[in-house]
Amino acid sequence: MLDKRSIKGLASTAKDLDQWAKTDFASYILREEQRIFSTKYASLPGYRFMHLGLTSDKDVGQSFSQIHRFNIQSSNGPTGASAISDLSELPLPSDVVDVVLLQHTLEFSVSPQSVLAEACRVVAPGGHLLICVMNPLGPLGLTKLPLQFLRSYPWYQFHSLRAGRLLDWLSLLNFEVAEINHGAYRWPFRYRSSEKNLESDPNQRPKKTWDQFCQSITFPLGNFYMIHGVKRVGRGVVSSSLNWKSAARGHIPRSASHSIGSKKSKR
Repeated sequence: MLDKRSIKGLASTAKDLDQWAKTDFASYILREEQRIFSTKYASLPGYRFMHLGLTSDKDVGQSFSQIHRFNIQSSNGPTGASAISDLSELPLPSDVVDVVLLQHTLEFSVSPQSVLAEACRVVAPGGHLLICVMNPLGPLGLTKLPLQFLRSYPWYQFHSLRAGRLLDWLSLLNFEVAEINHGAYRWPFRYRSSEKNLESDPNQRPKKTWDQFCQSITFPLGNFYMIHGVKRVGRGVVSSSLNWKSAARGHIPRSASHSIGSKKSKR
């Protein structure tokens, strides 16, 4: 029974997770994340955007303004991926991607630290990193505690990563956390496709949904949390070959340099 708690990794569970991402409840979580992407992060600067997620849905990248958008998957199960690779060994040079989106890849990976470190490696200095993680204290996180022993479904087998733990990792990787968002507050067994239809119909949608209310008070117990980090790379102390005397002399007015010269002659 304890074997069911082990994380098998995205290479073997990607196909099942891709199918789960199309269910009503998982689509609801991804849709709430997409809403935050569109409202808060659509205008992030840069040219390259990389998406590492459970699904290779191209609509995710449509929320961002980068011209060059691509998706890397750990398995050839989901269709539409730009490349297949081990997420802990990305086939990219360092410091080249302006915006990286890690969408539920950390908690379903065997080694979240390795995947995070590799994603941080390819982010350009001053670039942006968005991380979406299932909240272990949210409805799905609390539900998976008993079900991970009773069911072998991969969506109940994921690391319980607290936000504070990820903040510590990001600090060690030279990332400054700009913002943390929370969302999707419905319970898995109470969410139905009828609610999905209500959300998509603006005529029947209530003025303020439960999710909007929780977000307005920044309630931290949603099904997911989203971290926005910025890569800060400090410049080391370098030796310059510039002659400071000659450089300063070029900026001193003639009148000032003449007075300096006359004082020297008097001495």
